[in-house]
Amino acid sequence: MRMPPIEKEEDRLREVVRGRIQHLPKDLYSMSNLGQLFMLQERERRVLNLLRKNNSEVISAGRILEVGCGTGLWIRDLIRWGADPGHITGIELLQERALEAQRLSPAGVSVHCGNAATLVFPDHAFDLVIQSTVFTSILNREVRQELAREMLRVLKPEGFILWYDFHMNNPWNADVRGVTSHEIRTLFPRCQVQLSRITLAPPLVRILAPVSWMACHLLSLVPFLCTHYLGIIRKL
Repeated sequence: MRMPPIEKEEDRLREVVRGRIQHLPKDLYSMSNLGQLFMLQERERRVLNLLRKNNSEVISAGRILEVGCGTGLWIRDLIRWGADPGHITGIELLQERALEAQRLSPAGVSVHCGNAATLVFPDHAFDLVIQSTVFTSILNREVRQELAREMLRVLKPEGFILWYDFHMNNPWNADVRGVTSHEIRTLFPRCQVQLSRITLAPPLVRILAPVSWMACHLLSLVPFLCTHYLGIIRKL
């Protein structure tokens, strides 16, 4: 019997993510890695500026969902930025990562283990939905479309999606497929989409950051050297 696309992609993702975690250098995503620190600080500054321009109260007063929350890094950032833990929900495909996110989060945060392409939440439940490098991990276009539909379904009218993801393929990792501006607009029809390029190519940052923070900053201003889109997708 042929396995449905969502289940097939779900199994593939579990295998890929678990394999990647096992083989990652221990300090690759550590704050002691100056390249990682630069990328995180740049992203935080740009995200907060973007949120302030679009809805300064969504963090402090809105209900927030993160799809593919991993071990909860964004969740902890949201709380540091002023979000009410009781208004934050995360969903993560891997049970061990969902449990770790729940363990590391303060009381009130709700973390679910499940597939974000089949969300259990009611329509119009959230003011803000966050996705960070989830879509590029999904290689099946049908599953990408279903995830986008689910994100829009649970989003309130005039609510918005905070998008952070690769716009280009990773030449060193066949399990990462970039999402172009055109595809984003196709995935989220009848939405207002604002996108800007961000994040200097990570291999370059990891080389330059220990030598010159200023060089990283200046090069990150050159759009074609940046590998990700950061943006707002507003539901109309």
